[in-house]
Amino acid sequence: MLSFKKILLFLLIFLLLVLIVQLFLSRPFSKKVPLVVSFLDVGQGDAILINYQDQYQILIDSGISNKKIMSELSRAMPAQDRFIEVVIATHYDKDHVGGMRAVLENFRVGLFLDNGQFAETDAVTVVTDLLENKNIAHQEVTENSSIEFGEDLVLSFFNPDGLELNANDNSVVARLDFGQNSFLFTGDVGFKTENDLIQDGHNLDVDWLKVAHHGSKNSSGVDFLEKTSPQKAVISVGKNSYGHPAEEALDRLKASGAEILNTLEKGTIRVECWEEQECKSSI
Repeated sequence: MLSFKKILLFLLIFLLLVLIVQLFLSRPFSKKVPLVVSFLDVGQGDAILINYQDQYQILIDSGISNKKIMSELSRAMPAQDRFIEVVIATHYDKDHVGGMRAVLENFRVGLFLDNGQFAETDAVTVVTDLLENKNIAHQEVTENSSIEFGEDLVLSFFNPDGLELNANDNSVVARLDFGQNSFLFTGDVGFKTENDLIQDGHNLDVDWLKVAHHGSKNSSGVDFLEKTSPQKAVISVGKNSYGHPAEEALDRLKASGAEILNTLEKGTIRVECWEEQECKSSI
């Protein structure tokens, strides 16, 4: 027969196991966020990383600094992932492609997209040379083209549309759709391209707007904001001498009803999205 002490010991072990099981079952399971859009804090410049189910990464621009973009990507990219499926240069201003050398040298890139408008600058030469030397597929964005990732993520391109425009207005403009959530990435476009996007009849109504040209006074026009009607407006900006973001642009954004977030004040802005829920930012 078992002694009283052994019975008591067995009961204590049983109760301890029951307690451990209850604690385990009561803990919320950690679910992988299907889509994360990170507006990276790269100072006075643009860099946006889209991470879809830790399977596909899309990088839009790289900011001005090789060191800064690598620091940000080391935190935002999935662990051990050294492959970026799509890299997009909206245009070749240094504050958008200045960090592209580090990206192309340190990551494998599946496809590189740009607006097809080149100038004879060091930034352009570095990028084009690396694309050739590393044999990276390279295409020019065309209006009304799109890329589908998996079953529920679509990136649609609205600009450039072949017009003879300056570098800023010729920026790649892309819309991202995921379930009920939508984003519009606008590069450095100004009023001219904003009005052209409206006239071309593109679906501009989105939840999240990447504010054009770091909040320049010559972007984010009233008509454009009426069409986009964003709930959130994100300004990628750092300390600068250009007056970004301009009070005029901020006033128009406030009047539109959008909540304004900017990377100078908040740092990297991470937006987590579930297909059937509103995206939420975690700063």
